[in-house]
Amino acid sequence: MPDVLITTGDPTMPSGNFNQENTSELGGMDMLKNLGSGIVDENWVAGGIRYIVENIKNERPDIFEVDDSYDPFDDEQLFKYKEYMGNFLHSKNKEHTTYLINRFREKSERIQGDPSYIIGRILGGLTDPSSLFMFTKAGSVLLSGTRLSRSLKMGTPLMAEEAMKRYLDQTRPMTESALITAGGFIIPTIFPTINANKSTRKFDKNADFLDAADNNIFGKNTMGAAQPIDSKIITEAEEQAMNKIQPTGLGVFGENVPTSLLSNPVFIVLQKGITSAQEMIESVLESPLYTIKNFQGIATKPSVERNVKLRYTPLVIDTTKKLESLYATYLNRLGKNKQNFVERTFDTKINRGEGVMSPKQFRESVWEARSGRKDLPEEAITASKELDGFFGKLGKEYDELGIVSSYIEREIDKINYWIRRTKNNDLMVSLQLEKKKLTERLNYINKNGSLAKNYITISYKRDKIKNNFTEFKKILTASLREKNPAITKTEIDEIADNFLNYQPYIRLNAVSGELDFAVNSGKNIPDGALMEHFKQVNKISSRFKSRELNIDYRALADAGFIEKDVSVLMRYYFNQVVPDIEITKVFGDPLAYGTRWQPDGTSQMGIKQIAEEYDAKINDLIISRKEMNTTEEVTKINKQVAKLQEDKTEILTNLDASIALIRGTYGLADDPNRSVSQGIRMFKLYNALTMLTGLSQVVDTARLVMINGVSKTFKMNFELMGSGMAKDITRMSKNTTQLGGEATDLWDSSRAMRMYDLGDSYGVYNKFEKGFSGVGNLYFTFINMTNPWNAGVKTIAGFYNGTRMLENIELLVLGKKLTKVNSARLNNLGIDDAMAKRIYKEYKKHGVGKNGGKSWKENKDSFKIIRVGNTEKWTDKKAADAFHSAIGKQSNIDIVTPTKGDVPLWANTEIGGVLSQFKKFGMAATQRMLMRGLQEKDANFMGGVLMLLGAGAMVDAYRGKAYDKDYSKKPFGQKVVDAFDRSGLGGIFSDINNSIERLGNNEIGLRPLLGAGKPYGTYKDLLNNPIPDVLGPTASQLSNIADIMYTWGTGKYNHHTARNVRRLLPFQNVWYMDSIFDDIEKGALR
Repeated sequence: MPDVLITTGDPTMPSGNFNQENTSELGGMDMLKNLGSGIVDENWVAGGIRYIVENIKNERPDIFEVDDSYDPFDDEQLFKYKEYMGNFLHSKNKEHTTYLINRFREKSERIQGDPSYIIGRILGGLTDPSSLFMFTKAGSVLLSGTRLSRSLKMGTPLMAEEAMKRYLDQTRPMTESALITAGGFIIPTIFPTINANKSTRKFDKNADFLDAADNNIFGKNTMGAAQPIDSKIITEAEEQAMNKIQPTGLGVFGENVPTSLLSNPVFIVLQKGITSAQEMIESVLESPLYTIKNFQGIATKPSVERNVKLRYTPLVIDTTKKLESLYATYLNRLGKNKQNFVERTFDTKINRGEGVMSPKQFRESVWEARSGRKDLPEEAITASKELDGFFGKLGKEYDELGIVSSYIEREIDKINYWIRRTKNNDLMVSLQLEKKKLTERLNYINKNGSLAKNYITISYKRDKIKNNFTEFKKILTASLREKNPAITKTEIDEIADNFLNYQPYIRLNAVSGELDFAVNSGKNIPDGALMEHFKQVNKISSRFKSRELNIDYRALADAGFIEKDVSVLMRYYFNQVVPDIEITKVFGDPLAYGTRWQPDGTSQMGIKQIAEEYDAKINDLIISRKEMNTTEEVTKINKQVAKLQEDKTEILTNLDASIALIRGTYGLADDPNRSVSQGIRMFKLYNALTMLTGLSQVVDTARLVMINGVSKTFKMNFELMGSGMAKDITRMSKNTTQLGGEATDLWDSSRAMRMYDLGDSYGVYNKFEKGFSGVGNLYFTFINMTNPWNAGVKTIAGFYNGTRMLENIELLVLGKKLTKVNSARLNNLGIDDAMAKRIYKEYKKHGVGKNGGKSWKENKDSFKIIRVGNTEKWTDKKAADAFHSAIGKQSNIDIVTPTKGDVPLWANTEIGGVLSQFKKFGMAATQRMLMRGLQEKDANFMGGVLMLLGAGAMVDAYRGKAYDKDYSKKPFGQKVVDAFDRSGLGGIFSDINNSIERLGNNEIGLRPLLGAGKPYGTYKDLLNNPIPDVLGPTASQLSNIADIMYTWGTGKYNHHTARNVRRLLPFQNVWYMDSIFDDIEKGALR
């Protein structure tokens, strides 16, 4: 049973400095040892094992002989421990006292110096058999009955347990045991009875008390998180403190990680940035963690990242469904049957004759119809008009926001800035000429708009152009001369050559981006850098460039140089345009530099304004320095100035990077079509095909239970099945979740792409990559079934979350008691009091469920728990958007899905992506499962931990069969560690521990600490080198290939070689194909 820690201000351990270690200098092994020590100290089973081992080694204090003349009060060793004499009164002699002092100091240093020891004690207490018994049905008896009976039932076994722990560990502090025993008798008389119907509510209420304690202990600048802010005028420092992450208790292992190598943009800016910077990062990237203000009644702003996701279903999915429906109409008109399963799966036609278009040919005919061709099937013409709701709508929105002109305006502003600075005549001429071109282009757009009639994006196939450049140039030249008779050969050559470097997405040239950032950061730019910029200035946007050509694109399209599949073009265009639109809506310009910002509140401050704020703070310090009278005061100011300058650079870098992450351009190579970049993308997908099982996602089921708790989950499911509306409710929940930007996996493989770092490269794929990517989609959908699983569990999560959210909104609107955690959860999801009232109003009109507008019986109370929004009927669009956003964000948290801001910036680069592939899930899980759970500390989280461990154990047992291992013979310690590992609860900490174990030959790390052996499948290469395995799956596979070549060439072929050959085969690790590949592997050895 976990200890009851009572903090009185007079700790049970010495407050003095007993050569305490600096925790910042603790090594990984020290932390692991302290973690293990904490577990052993608080778990009587582990303590018993230590007792036996120490007896065998004659290391127990029992071996000390009793000295009848010895008096601890006369022992000089104990003079400075008079306040803690209760811990030494049982000493047998002077040597025994020395032993006890050393153990006492060790424990004191661990408690005061290393949080990993505290975490170990918590884990030890939670996994103690008596604690596990508390979570059983039989254990609930201890928490029922009168206050006196509960006191006796809890206090008596706790007193016996403490006596046992003191017998096993004689250095256990007497005062600590006394407090724990007293707490066991007293606390049950304070808190109400916990029964099956009210346990979660009571636990949450008590957790509020713990939250306040956490804020006092960990949150030095939290202003007292339990205090309402009402209309009080707060200082900037107080507002900055409120914007920080709600403490998790992990400290430097969590939100306050001290190095940017391990931190991410959200952590860095929220914990270090000024208020305007914090507000910007919150508005850009989505974070699963609570901020302090969420517990003070302030809602988190909706992020651009979530707003982009909100638009995917109504734009891409709904338009695609319309195209598919029109293709079915086309087949029906020709007297053909609907597509069968194989045709739909492989996007093809089978035995339909030459006169019938395939799905791809139909989609290409839609492009031709949009380009003006008339001799096409009527369904293709209709589909072309339907695309007005996609290309037309987005293009018009893009145009009305002035995004095209904003790019040009920004370039002109920079040129004017540089004209004022440069003294280089050649550069001045180039600047004036470029300014003239840009001004003419801006005037044309302002007069005519940037949107053509029947607009459709143009995407060139660079691999086709590169392989057939002569033919491409010939067609392009003819088209240019026809439309532009005065064009020169030099101009044609320049335009044609530019297509060799064509990119189908908008991204500023790298040099341009650096100059933008430098200008807005207040840095000086040398003339050489400006000249380099103007060598490539016309590459600001390949799409803008292509739209200026004034040519007939159909000739290039017919020759295969332009992509005509409108479903592919929709995805490309969405990725290009929607991020820019949503960023511009918030900041006024698509790069959030603040070039159009005005202090009227119409847009949020951008990077430029934040840089100016930092400069103002720095200047204020410099001015104050002049008034300093002493050297010490001047030195102090200088340090503050240096710190602010350092913070400014770090914060602005991360803000700039966050915008690039949203736009999909951060970390991309200058030329994503280069061979190295193509090889990296293909190898990462190959790793997914060869290594992923699909089985590990079973732990998602435990996460579903964590949403509601076991009891409520079963009740909701029974009510759903008995309502007669299960199909309709599931459909409504799926629709709501998809409108929230989640559960779209059957369309875009979104969760798999993020989990396994297989991002969409916006059309830079060549023909072979497209085919390979198609195999990947087939794999995730039909082989390891990741996509249907993800869509299913997120739909279920949306169902559970919708019920819980509407229940909490009802309590809030009606003025009933809402726990602090549930209130903070609504705020974290962006739902404040005003929005809650709007949502509840719509639910009362159109919702299905308890107190909703619709029920399955005439009796409106027939639903006892279930609440479904049925948002497709809502008339308040802002309320619907807020509800969809909240459902999407919470589903993303509950069913762990990485977002763009979860990982360090280096992990988003090409090389970083190779090293961190398959690790992004761990980073995301750490924040969504562990850190958020530590912020909430509610009953569902505590019960969910056990569910996760159980699910992890089940996965581990099944995976053991792949290695012919008998799970029943596995050491208990290894079962626990592997279950913890498979559960995902440890997140990135499990990944780090696994790397330490591999590098340490399984002699250091959590498993060896608990006496466990190697995990299944651990193997080193021919040089006995574990490093490739630690450097990511790509290095591991390359090492396997080298091992195979070496052993085959030298005749040293063995079972390890056979296993490595198997590891290179696609689908070999899929959970239900293990036995097939086992037979193949064994057959190769015969």
